[in-house]
Amino acid sequence: MDLAKELKVAIGTGKVEVGYKVGLKTAAKKKAKMIVVASNAPDELMARIKAAAGETPIYRYPGTSWDLGALCGKPYRVSTIAIIDPGESSILKIQEG
Repeated sequence: MDLAKELKVAIGTGKVEVGYKVGLKTAAKKKAKMIVVASNAPDELMARIKAAAGETPIYRYPGTSWDLGALCGKPYRVSTIAIIDPGESSILKIQEG
């Protein structure tokens, strides 16, 4: 499965929250179905996301936050994306590992 393609489809057809603060709030409210985190996200940020996410799956994106930002069409770094509704994508089938 091509993560970049599925993430673009989810952004275009579903509902996602881009950014650490918004993603953290979405995870805490249990609205997120998956959290995508950039590989270079600091350990402190990762710990806070894990604490807020609970049982929500967390996928560690293999690229940097710059790569994740570019994938989202943003001209800045994006460390976290919360998938609320995957739309027509099958991104929720991605298994970490």
